[in-house]
Amino acid sequence: MQNSFKEEDKKKVIDFLNMVAVKAEMKLNTQEVIKYYGLLSFMQQELIPKIDANILEIIKVEESKEE
Repeated sequence: MQNSFKEEDKKKVIDFLNMVAVKAEMKLNTQEVIKYYGLLSFMQQELIPKIDANILEIIKVEESKEE
């Protein structure tokens, strides 16, 4: 499934957000700072959980133990 999320996609989004939050140097006015933190919060609280809920990847297959 080419257009579905994978665990690696989620990791890259998190890496990107962390890099921007830590390394980016921006000259922002007050309104832009408020918007920046709002967008960052949205990504962390809304987007990442949505990606998590839509990851269509088999990570591990376990055989059931017969009793």
